[in-house]
Amino acid sequence: MSQRQESRSTTGGSARLRAIHAEPEEPSYLVSVLSHTADGMVAIDTDGHILGWNAAAEGLFGYRAQDVIGRPCNEVLRFEDRCANAVCDAECSLHGVPSGEGSWVVPTREVLARTQMGRRLWLSLTTVLVPPAADEPCSRIHLMREVGVTPELEEAILERLTQPKRGEVDASVIDQLTLREREVLRLLAEGLGTQEIADQLFVSSTTARNHVQHILSKLGCHTRLEAVALALRNHI
Repeated sequence: MSQRQESRSTTGGSARLRAIHAEPEEPSYLVSVLSHTADGMVAIDTDGHILGWNAAAEGLFGYRAQDVIGRPCNEVLRFEDRCANAVCDAECSLHGVPSGEGSWVVPTREVLARTQMGRRLWLSLTTVLVPPAADEPCSRIHLMREVGVTPELEEAILERLTQPKRGEVDASVIDQLTLREREVLRLLAEGLGTQEIADQLFVSSTTARNHVQHILSKLGCHTRLEAVALALRNHI
């Protein structure tokens, strides 16, 4: 049995990516395995185009796999640092070529990205560089999840805590939340991201995201940071 046939027989359909580039027909073993992680996974080919996009990445960014496969990764991801400087470009200056032995995993860092609808995402990003091979189309794999605590969170908390107390007003607003929404708000205050909240409550990421949106609407908050600061002031 050939290596390619053996791979098909052992991994089967469950190990295939939901959508991949027309060539090659099957993803590499590493991409296949990591495509099932709870973290958002984006696989990039040697030309800088997206060849793998898992369900968790769809949940984070809002793009379907078929909408991004084959597109330049920098056009979709648009990573920035905390000062809004671009760190993801056509030349992939951030992730380049490994500098030597043991450098196949780029140190985890926080980056700013945006969803399809333009919402800001603070992500914890880890990049795995794939060793080059003649039959290996993938050059690197990004693994990412939402970061619960951001620099903005500290600023928002300090701003809220130093303002004159409005306990009675805040309390009346908090009373609008359902028990489940209060639970979600507490998890937000603990620094959990959408997927982590979903895992904690045994619900889908979509359901968790809907709870967060309802909370923001009821509290009249524009961001999760504002909601968290309000929750901390009211000991939620």
